[in-house]
Amino acid sequence: MSVLVCQNLSYEKSGKQLIKDFSFNFLEKKVYAIIGKSDSNGRDLLNLLCAKNKPSTGTIHLDGINFWNNGAIDNRVCFIPNDTKFPPHIRLVDIFNLMATNYPKWDNYYAYELLLYFGIKLDAKFASLHNNEKSLFFAIISLASKANITIMDNPVGDADLKARFDFYNFLFKHQAAYPRTFIISTELIEEMAFLVDRILLLDRGVLIESFTSKEIKQNFCYLTGKTDVLRSLIPGLKIIGYEEHGSTLTVCCSQRINKDLTRKFQKYFITISEVPIQKVLVYLINLRERKGIS
Repeated sequence: MSVLVCQNLSYEKSGKQLIKDFSFNFLEKKVYAIIGKSDSNGRDLLNLLCAKNKPSTGTIHLDGINFWNNGAIDNRVCFIPNDTKFPPHIRLVDIFNLMATNYPKWDNYYAYELLLYFGIKLDAKFASLHNNEKSLFFAIISLASKANITIMDNPVGDADLKARFDFYNFLFKHQAAYPRTFIISTELIEEMAFLVDRILLLDRGVLIESFTSKEIKQNFCYLTGKTDVLRSLIPGLKIIGYEEHGSTLTVCCSQRINKDLTRKFQKYFITISEVPIQKVLVYLINLRERKGIS
């Protein structure tokens, strides 16, 4: 069992509050994605979740055990940030050996397999890795750790499109074979949405929404048509975003469209379509900013 329970977490640094009253239960064997703007303070949240930083207020418990400063559960959580520094001349194989001493479930064979797949030499020195290779290397460590709680910050963000696609598929298969809790901060939610159980939207340290990909598809839709026609049809609907291009208007509607509404829109040649997850999150943040919520 590996349930991470956060209650009323706040984190302040240099007089600035970076995380505000964060409460959430990360359940076992689930994949969570944390997404937000560059000032969402997602990295600060991850540092709290791995006990690198101590919360100013609130508590974190792993399976009922207080998480802060508890060496007995440290090896059950893995977080290798993308800016992690190793000695320049240490070989990757030696780093793997080091990881094996930290994580009791470490899978050396799987780590070697992924390095080989992505064309990274096992005897390469850390300093010789390019940014895309480092990005993959840190992500490989995270998977091979098999830690009960595996935390990743924008994994493979510096890798190319194909490498990211392949890695996310490795992660999906690995999760099926060795289920555990993944908490992933990402800027590429569309690429990995197929493996995510729940998405958390963080805005300036505040958790503002939490939903599944299915819930987004069910509760949000695009309406597109001629501007003057569509504007006359949407009063009374929950509209969270507008995009106007020439004489065409697209709005994001945050409610389910029933059969009667569907027939009405079809009558006026209004197209109903799915909204990309990332766009929904952008609209929600913009709506929050327009209301002046902090």
